[in-house]
Amino acid sequence: MRPFDRFLLFIYTFILTVLFFAAIPFLAGWLSIGQNQPQLLQAIQQPAVIFLILGLFIIAGIRLLWVNIRPAREQAVVYEGKLGNVRIALTAIESLAEKVVSQNNGVREVKARVFNRPQGIGIRIKAAVTPDTSIPEVSDVVQEQVKERVFSVTGITVQQIEFLVHSISASKLRVE
Repeated sequence: MRPFDRFLLFIYTFILTVLFFAAIPFLAGWLSIGQNQPQLLQAIQQPAVIFLILGLFIIAGIRLLWVNIRPAREQAVVYEGKLGNVRIALTAIESLAEKVVSQNNGVREVKARVFNRPQGIGIRIKAAVTPDTSIPEVSDVVQEQVKERVFSVTGITVQQIEFLVHSISASKLRVE
């Protein structure tokens, strides 16, 4: 969970807990709201304020629910050793693929995303290429290099590599 979500969860649960504890005396009948209501209680009784507070709580609740039910990124099992499983984070494979692709001439702004396949993994590569680059040639080279490098480093078989060129842009000028 991200720090923002942890903070939101803290504030959300703290406020709800305080409100529930404050409601106990009124619901039990120990206290009643009389004519001498504090200014805060009178302001809260306005419909616009009530809808604003309820709206904020609903939005925060939906956000916290989404954070908790969204699937976590999985990890790929490399092999089972004598002392247990050896695992590698998918982000490590993504950074490896990005490094391999970025070493090719004419390819820049690389972003890789790993997804699970039945017999291994798949990799989606989004990149920008320079105008003088042959996209079919570069894509074949990149796919083969990534497949070989990921297998040699991690031992994981790459079943599919999707190469998406999202832009064709001029190469950067180097200052020497």
